[in-house]
Amino acid sequence: MIPASIDLTKTTQIGFLTHSIVETTKKWAEYLHTEVPEIITSAEYELTKTVYRGRPCYARIYQSFFQLDNIQIELIQPVDDQPSIWRECLDQNGEGLHHIAFLCTNMAEMIKAYEDEGMILLQKGEYKGGRYAYLDDRRNTKLIIELLENDERP
Repeated sequence: MIPASIDLTKTTQIGFLTHSIVETTKKWAEYLHTEVPEIITSAEYELTKTVYRGRPCYARIYQSFFQLDNIQIELIQPVDDQPSIWRECLDQNGEGLHHIAFLCTNMAEMIKAYEDEGMILLQKGEYKGGRYAYLDDRRNTKLIIELLENDERP
């Protein structure tokens, strides 16, 4: 059982996959009546140390973010056809919902707790200021869960 000390009541992000980050970002900006945010490209493997299904992952993505009052919307487009959970889900399921993310403070403990519940670690990596992990809970909740752990700010 997932430990009660793990607070899953505060979702921090919902991620969506798209074939066209530019078009989808513009559509979301129109829908939300806000400015079009910057589209960024993820860092290379040397910085992200991404692992997909237990192997080094060299895939990169385009991303844009909309910060709403209560949640962040992340739009994701794989840059290329390199194997990754982003490419896998886009190819298998098409555009749409990819993950729901929760903040955590002990990534290793969280991953172990989820794996003990039968979830599979699909992909993990680092970003400037923290790390992420995608776990497969499609059997139960029909979702990929993302854990985000941010480094302490001075």
